[in-house]
Amino acid sequence: MQLQKFLGLALLMGWSAQAQQVNVRGKVSDGTGKAVANAIVEIAKLKLKDTTATDGTYSIIGSATALRSPIQGFRNAASFSGGVLDLSLDKTANVKIEIFDVKGNLAHREVFRNTATGSYRLDLRGRLPLQQLSVVRASYGDEARTFQYMPSAYETEAGMTMTASAPVSARLAKVAATVDTLKVTASGFAAQNIALSTYDTTLNVTVGAGGDRWGGLKNAPIKSAGCGKALGSIKSGTMHITSGSRGDYILDVPTSYDPNTPYRLIFGMHCLGANAQRVAAADNGDDLSGYYSMKTLATKDNIQAIYVAMQGDAGGTWDPSGDPKFFIDVLNQLESNLCVDTTRVFVTGFSFGAMFSYALSLHYPERIRAVATYAPANWNFNPQPTNRKIPIAYYQTTGTRDETCKWINNDANKTGGKYCLLQHAEDNGCDISGEIKLATRGGAHVVTEFTGCKSGYPVKFSSFDGVHQATASDPGSNVNWQEVEAWNFFKQF
Repeated sequence: MQLQKFLGLALLMGWSAQAQQVNVRGKVSDGTGKAVANAIVEIAKLKLKDTTATDGTYSIIGSATALRSPIQGFRNAASFSGGVLDLSLDKTANVKIEIFDVKGNLAHREVFRNTATGSYRLDLRGRLPLQQLSVVRASYGDEARTFQYMPSAYETEAGMTMTASAPVSARLAKVAATVDTLKVTASGFAAQNIALSTYDTTLNVTVGAGGDRWGGLKNAPIKSAGCGKALGSIKSGTMHITSGSRGDYILDVPTSYDPNTPYRLIFGMHCLGANAQRVAAADNGDDLSGYYSMKTLATKDNIQAIYVAMQGDAGGTWDPSGDPKFFIDVLNQLESNLCVDTTRVFVTGFSFGAMFSYALSLHYPERIRAVATYAPANWNFNPQPTNRKIPIAYYQTTGTRDETCKWINNDANKTGGKYCLLQHAEDNGCDISGEIKLATRGGAHVVTEFTGCKSGYPVKFSSFDGVHQATASDPGSNVNWQEVEAWNFFKQF
């Protein structure tokens, strides 16, 4: 049969308009369940929008004009774009897909019998000729649609390395019909785009949780609510905030601070018996000073950041029950008063500070981009937070001779530095079946970078022949590789 005959099946049809009521409502929350106020919620095609109230709720009410085909009787519909067929059925029917070459010769046929009501998608790109025009005919029940397909220049070039036997769906994949997109934009969070299958629905949206919420390793900064505000009472020096039994922290703001520039925010958590002053001191060779040398290395790379050294109790300890709230209260205060890039908040610490940092990585993965821990543990800082299995970028070091925060404390109970590491690798979707490299006696440090992790959520581990220490140099070197590895881990974002 000739090509012209098939093209004749593509009828020109009249269309009629039908008004459709729009009532999309719901609530916008962050990953902790807290309501997000002043978020902009918009239905993209209709350009209808609302701003969330203080309780996070929104409501978009209006009307839309839907175009319907009188010949199709408001029943079935088929569309074809980029080699992908979308099909909607209002009742069970046999579906037949045929592909013809430019001369009208049948090149491929697939039949799907007794296909139930619903919306379906079939990727035909592996069956379509890459160098020439072809015709696709979709028959469903007593109806049929015919489409022309011409590969793009990109596909034609790619076809030089592709074959007609490229992977293709062997079945119609059932999908939810999409009528529009709901766009949610909130200060301090990556924008969300959610498919709408109907204009009458309740849709609750969570921002800043799960998936690639940051937008990739080199995402554009997202400004906090404090951007645009001049420096006030929140500035460099010792600050105080009322948060349980805690409240003191040392803040270091760039001397050339620009209220319209979103800065990285780096927290340094002191170890047992230490204090915020040691962490905030100028880099002087002390393991903790210079915010674990983060400020020195960032300055060397011409990267300005805001630094925070939080203070535990008078004995230099952290309270696992109350101090996570102390952290989040400080973070909220800083993001509300300073210009912070909310997608680049980092936490680091050694020993007790590493235990606290590890706990924060489980408490607030929606608010922290990455954590670097020197000698963490998960058995002597109780209660441990509930692990919600939300990915977070994670770097860790542990000495093979560390008897304070051991690599393995108890295999049966899954306690020890090993299990801090594996927990995050598992949560990040990494392949945990491979070998974790451990340093040999007298040798240099070795690095394990987990593979297969979710994009934007790397996990890295450095093992070294050492004891309980925050700094380490390889044999024959005087360079503290721990701080360099940790900074490079943060810098990649």
